[in-house]
Formats: sequence, C-alpha cells, structure tokens
Amino acid sequence: MSRSLYSQLTGNSSPPPRRRLPLVLAAIALGVVLVTVPVLSRAPAEGADPLPTATVTPTPTPTPTPAFDFTQPAPKTDPVDMDYFSDALFIGDSRTHGLELYSGVKGATFYVYTGLSIFGVNNPGLVTVDGQDYSIVEALEKGPRFGKIYIAFGMNELGYYNEENYLRTFGVFIEEVKALQPNAVVYLQNLAPVDEAKCKAYGQASCITNARVEAFNQLFAQLAREHQVVLVDVYSALTADGPLPDDATSDGIHFKRPWYETWLTCLMEHTVDPAIYQAGQTHADDMEGDKEP
Repeated sequence: MSRSLYSQLTGNSSPPPRRRLPLVLAAIALGVVLVTVPVLSRAPAEGADPLPTATVTPTPTPTPTPAFDFTQPAPKTDPVDMDYFSDALFIGDSRTHGLELYSGVKGATFYVYTGLSIFGVNNPGLVTVDGQDYSIVEALEKGPRFGKIYIAFGMNELGYYNEENYLRTFGVFIEEVKALQPNAVVYLQNLAPVDEAKCKAYGQASCITNARVEAFNQLFAQLAREHQVVLVDVYSALTADGPLPDDATSDGIHFKRPWYETWLTCLMEHTVDPAIYQAGQTHADDMEGDKEP
C-alpha cells in the first residue's frame, strides 16, 4: 500500500510496517539446522544399541598344491584300482613284455621289443599303432595321448660303460617323452635284481650282475632328479625279503608270474597325483630360473 493512501486511511503519517514472514521462516529453519547438526554428530548414549556396521567376509587363501620332490623315489600310497592303467603306456624290453603277459595288468598299452635298449628308441618298425609301424619316438608322437607313462630300460645296457653318454642319451629320450606327451605323469622304473647263479647257469653275459644293476640304479636316480620324472624303486620291492629265491626267475633275468605280480603291486602302491607332479615341474623350472645370471 502506498504511503499517502495509508496516511489517509489511518491518519498516521508513519510508513506502513514491512512484511516479516519470510525472515521469521528463515530464522526457524536456521534454528532447526543448528539444533539438528550437533544431535546427529553426537555419540550414542551409554547403553544404547550401537549403529549397525557392514560385515566383511574375508576371502579364504587357497591351499597351494604340494610339489613333488624328484630327488626321492615315489612314496608308498594307497593302492589304485586296475582301471588306473586304462590310460597308461609301458615302454621297455622283454622284461616289460613279461609284465604285460604275466602280472595281470589290464587296460594298459605296451610299446615293447625284445632286446630293446635306450639306444634303439628311434629304430623303425618296433611298434604298430593303427596298422602303421613306427619307432618308439614316432609312436609317442602319432599315437594316443596317455595319462601316465612307465619307462624301463637298462638290462640290455649293463655292458655299456660310458656313463656320460648313457645319461645324455637317456635324458634326450625323457625330454622327448615329456614334450610329445605333455599331459602324462612320467615314471622311470629302476632295474629289478637278477639271480646271478642262474645267469651263469644259463650262459648270460658276465656283466649281468647285481653290482651292475645297482650302479645303473644310481644313474636312474640321477636321471629322475635332473629331468623331473618320478622314480619307482622296483628293485627294493623285489628284494624286500632278501635276494631272489631260486624259483623267482626262469633264466636269472625274466621273472615268473608271482614276481611279476609283485612288480605290478609295487606300481599300484607308488603313484603320484598329476597336480602334485605338475607342481613339481613348475617348482623345478622356477628353481632353474633362479640359478640363471
């Protein structure tokens, strides 16, 4: 309202009062804020329920897979069932062929040849796969994939005295096996004992003695260590009760059925889990990498 009109109506020459409602509302709002902020920041009263907090579930740390120690032979384990050998390959000479014929093993594949040595694994025509003849190495490349591979050589090499070349040749073969069959657990069996008296009676070579067998078994332990494959101590399994009895072999070298069955039992009671085997490979590679300058 204008000042003149207000003066005429009221007879008061003073100016009309100003509206103060917005200021009052602002003052009330400010008071609410000043009262509320301290209340919100104040700690809960003693005895009051605490404010809820978020629960954080810690992520469990996975248990690392133990790595196999290739400096030791395979430890004794619970025996596996016969179907364990359904994806197993055996490579060897006439003794391994005897294992195939007389031990009772079922489901396994055998690449064997009488008189075979580590120096003959590349000889052509030793084994037949899908109607084709191959060397041992070729068959590993062109044949089926295996979950475990058992290697047994040495009997036909006992008269070979160049240990350095033997280790080199055998090492090359082991690395070929691992490269061509990367998913397989590779087992290296040491040499089973011989009956020296029968060997003489049957005209076996003079180098076929248990002293030579034990010397070669030291080489096999070295090969297992250096090339990270599992050593199976067949020798100890067959001599647990002492020297071979007269009825253990037919000619001092090749076993009769009960002893091949004992040999198979040794294999069934000394197995390595594939994950532990692979962890051992990785650990060995890491250790080798640490040695490089």
